[in-house]
Amino acid sequence: MSMNVILYGDLKHKEQQKTNKDSSPLKINISNREINTVYDLLDNLNIGENKISHIFVNHNYCGPGKEIKEGDRVALFPKRMALMFVEIPQSNSIEVRVKLSADLRKYGPEESIIAIPEGSNLLKIFKKYNITKEERNLTTLINGIACHDKQYILRSGDVVAFKI
Repeated sequence: MSMNVILYGDLKHKEQQKTNKDSSPLKINISNREINTVYDLLDNLNIGENKISHIFVNHNYCGPGKEIKEGDRVALFPKRMALMFVEIPQSNSIEVRVKLSADLRKYGPEESIIAIPEGSNLLKIFKKYNITKEERNLTTLINGIACHDKQYILRSGDVVAFKI
């Protein structure tokens, strides 16, 4: 698999193994048949997900679970550039229904429909609702089925219920 990857800000320095004062992004071509998602790409580049602010695949904002294929263009932006993207148009978002039990209403309404980037996982919802790390061990149901994998990739129309 071959794809074009564009690294911005601090991310390009990690790949180049040197400090470059040039502010232009680093463009690299990666060929690897084992890369199927942005997660795989980040592993291949040895970049932690916690270092990434925004991901775009073929100019569409997405999450790290987004599938990528031959010829795709992937742009990775570091945390330090997050303010550039405070509000991104939700042109490539999916909608999921989130239900919070009575004990969790301090985080939001009983039920709501939210838009998140395609390829997002459960951690995106925790962050969106500001659910603390201490309370992330709660019971999570996706479409009525218990889910213990916080990296589970959500799909449009999923119903996510959180209970204590």
